[in-house]
Amino acid sequence: MKIDTKHDRGRFVRRVAGPMVLALATAGVAAGALSGPAVAASSDACLGGGYRLVNLSTGAVVASGEQQTTVSAAALGDRFGVRGLYNQYDVRASDFAVLDYAFTGAPNEEDITGGRFTPVWASKVPDLEGTTLTSDVSVEIGEDELVIMRSGSGDSIKIQSKDCAQGGIFQMEPERSDGGLTRMTHTLAQPADPALRPFFFDNPNFRAVVGQFLGDDCTSIETGPPSTFCVEGRTRVNVANDFSPDFVVRDSSQVAEQVLQPECNTAVPVTPSVEHCGMVSIWDVASGGRMGFVTGEDAVELANPPTECVQDCQAQNQVRGRLAVLGFPFPVPAGSRLTPPTSNVLVPQPVTLPNGSTQIAGPQTAAGSAPSTPALRAAVSGRRGGAVTATARWRAPSDARAAGAVRYQVRALRVGAHGKVVDRKVSAKTGSSARSQKMVLPRGAYRFQVRAVNTVGTSDWTKRSNKVRAR
Repeated sequence: MKIDTKHDRGRFVRRVAGPMVLALATAGVAAGALSGPAVAASSDACLGGGYRLVNLSTGAVVASGEQQTTVSAAALGDRFGVRGLYNQYDVRASDFAVLDYAFTGAPNEEDITGGRFTPVWASKVPDLEGTTLTSDVSVEIGEDELVIMRSGSGDSIKIQSKDCAQGGIFQMEPERSDGGLTRMTHTLAQPADPALRPFFFDNPNFRAVVGQFLGDDCTSIETGPPSTFCVEGRTRVNVANDFSPDFVVRDSSQVAEQVLQPECNTAVPVTPSVEHCGMVSIWDVASGGRMGFVTGEDAVELANPPTECVQDCQAQNQVRGRLAVLGFPFPVPAGSRLTPPTSNVLVPQPVTLPNGSTQIAGPQTAAGSAPSTPALRAAVSGRRGGAVTATARWRAPSDARAAGAVRYQVRALRVGAHGKVVDRKVSAKTGSSARSQKMVLPRGAYRFQVRAVNTVGTSDWTKRSNKVRAR
């Protein structure tokens, strides 16, 4: 199991001198705007942790202690519990949906909850498109780790988690025999105590440094140069609550694309919007990709997107404390909180049962439909001299008029010597009349993909374009 919790310790502080400090100062991100004394994940965050699997109908402990085994589905029941010292959740056996994920608030010097039982997710649901998981359950329990996996006709889901007070602690990996995408919908919990209710927000500390380069290897705020430890600032969506100044979470993906929710923005609208709602995030995950979340300092660290990986993926690349940690303001300003709670993108809706637990109803119907995929035209290399660019081109999808106002996003895939994708960059959405997009990119070889977006959803990405050079 490879969920990394870094072994450096410290507060949410700006750990990189020189350009980083100057960048934050010029952007107006003062030390007082950072969150309280939350600390980085380390082995201490997992001290004494360990999981057990519980049949929720009978209360029987089905598996605990370090072991590698196979458990019959009947022994676990239709919905079984994963119980640790620091976090807990339920799993629906038919599709491995994760329900009622929470931190327990158990004492730990790296606790981010303030000692309170803290619900995080009402549900994390993979859409198996009508199929179900039917096999026995593969179980591997380590000292503070758990890996469970179940398969069905053409699909399998693996869940990996760590029983720690914070860090990179959870990921879900879908596998499909047809190589297709799995849509995953994450819905935040709604506990009775308003102070403990989590919410998504557009982190203003990150928005303040968009376009600046921060990190241990930066020599210039304006130009970087970009590298593993010199990262260009970009917007960041985090999760917080109104109880603990240390509680902070973010979605963490690998070979996955966020499904945009164009009707959502911050309470005080900003441009460009992150197009994310206040209670729900939706992702399309590649077969063998990973969708997880990280907490604590890992959630507010400015890092490059994870490398492309579809086998034995890590929840976070190891950085050993060389990246900028920007923190977040507490309490989160009302204007930075994302709203409305949900959009009309198709989302499985959570409902609360009489016993207070969560169940998932069937998908809801939205009016209209998402656009079909645009038609890709030949991409064009950049001209020599001046800014380093390359241009993607496309034609509108055939149903663009019927689908309503359609805009476009372009994904630039940087390819290495053997055609392997080594980096990628996704553009902001274009206007509806756009049929090309010139992107400023690091020098190198690229292929482009394009997708269409409207208020209902997004199309699939096109196939990859011809190879061009940014120059």
